[in-house]
Amino acid sequence: MKKTLVAIAALATFGTTFAQSSVTLYGRIDAAIGSQKTTVGGATTVDAGAQVLAGSHTGNRWGMKGSEDLGGGLKANFVLESGFSVDTGSSAQGGSLFGRQAWVGLSGGFGALQVGRQYTVIDNMWTAHDAFALSSYSAANYAFNKGGYADSSRQNNSVYYTTPSYGGFKAGALWAPGENKAAGVSAGRMLGLEASYANGPVSVGGAYESIKVTGATPATTAWELGATYNLGVAKLFGQIEGSNTKSTNSKDDGYQIGAQIPLGAPSLWVSYARENNKLAGTKVSTASAYALMAQYPLSKQTYVYAAYLNGEIDPVGAAAATKNRNFGLGLVHNF
Repeated sequence: MKKTLVAIAALATFGTTFAQSSVTLYGRIDAAIGSQKTTVGGATTVDAGAQVLAGSHTGNRWGMKGSEDLGGGLKANFVLESGFSVDTGSSAQGGSLFGRQAWVGLSGGFGALQVGRQYTVIDNMWTAHDAFALSSYSAANYAFNKGGYADSSRQNNSVYYTTPSYGGFKAGALWAPGENKAAGVSAGRMLGLEASYANGPVSVGGAYESIKVTGATPATTAWELGATYNLGVAKLFGQIEGSNTKSTNSKDDGYQIGAQIPLGAPSLWVSYARENNKLAGTKVSTASAYALMAQYPLSKQTYVYAAYLNGEIDPVGAAAATKNRNFGLGLVHNF
């Protein structure tokens, strides 16, 4: 009888623990039929014709996320997220198993602390203030990454802290040691700071990051300021950004404006972005793009889309301009 009571108590304890923990399997699959064409000086250099495209609009992924209630308002959390190509089944992010995200952390009244591979603060703000959420057809994604500085999107070996929300205000900091210290040369590092405020239809935010490949290399710095405003009939997006790559004396500055317009069940997204690249104080090129997308929901989890990106890189002087024309007709399913 005593053994039976002990067994029942153990099962009850296990059931309570299980009820306080949760693990969710989730994912997104994006497949499209489309085309990608590149011309340089009017001559076609890339045109494969009709293609089956993976992640044409938004990255394919599957992942696991979980949370355990530790009591007293404290929780343990994790995310493991893997990218892949639905057209071939191959892994994305260089073949890393959890190349999109891989972190574990704690959250509570103090905010949240996470350790692992995570999104950079610049990427967070570019995404929050871009009408296309920095997806593949994003005009900002095209223009902002064509200068001397291209954001890495994710940072390995990082520690990321975010405060609780105080009346709509939040702040965060990301630090990552380079882990590449050598004799006579200190290790590199990354430092990122972000802050945002949201109240009703308005949200504003900004970020700053500094990256050193090694202690002997001058830091590369980048910043962003942006806002969104929901009018009801449309949600407006805007941002400005810039960077300074001291090792090459290259500076970038740019902006993006856009809108998401609900049209009953379907919606229309529009965006324009432009960035100037300077070398040693002299302008060397301008990258610009506009993008259009129409979405139609088939359910809460599935939608179809048609998207078009028109991008151009114009060097100063006699060098030929590069033009990109990308189109896709696709299906996205979330699970």
